[in-house]
Amino acid sequence: MKKNNAILCFVLTLITMLTLVATSCQKNEIENKKTLKKLYKIYKDGSISECKYNGQTVYTGMHNAFDAGMTIFDKDGQRMGTCNYAWGPADPICDQLTDCKKIYMVKDNLWGEPAVDKYRIGGLF
Repeated sequence: MKKNNAILCFVLTLITMLTLVATSCQKNEIENKKTLKKLYKIYKDGSISECKYNGQTVYTGMHNAFDAGMTIFDKDGQRMGTCNYAWGPADPICDQLTDCKKIYMVKDNLWGEPAVDKYRIGGLF
C-alpha cells in the first residue's frame, strides 16, 4: 500500500509540475491587440513603438520614409499628437513620452535598424 501511495504522490507531483511549466511558457494575451492590429495595417512598412505617457501605455507609429513624422496613439488607437520636427513645431506630448521600446520594425528599413516583431503582430493579422 505504501508503494502505491508513493507512486501516486510522485505521479501527481509530476503532473502538477508539468502543468505549471506548460502554463508559464504560454504567451500572455497581447495587451491592446485591436489597437496593434489597426496600427500594423497603417505602419506595416514602418515602425511601431510602445511608450508611457502619464503612466499609461501609448503607441507611436512612423512610416518608412524620409521626413515622415511620428504619430502618437492612445491604447484605443485614437490619435493624440504628431511629432514631425521637419515640418514645424511638434505637439507638446512628443517630449513627454517615456520608456519607449520598439515593438515592430519592418525589415530592410531606411534607418538600417534590425527587424523587430516583439508581439509577432506581423503574423497575427
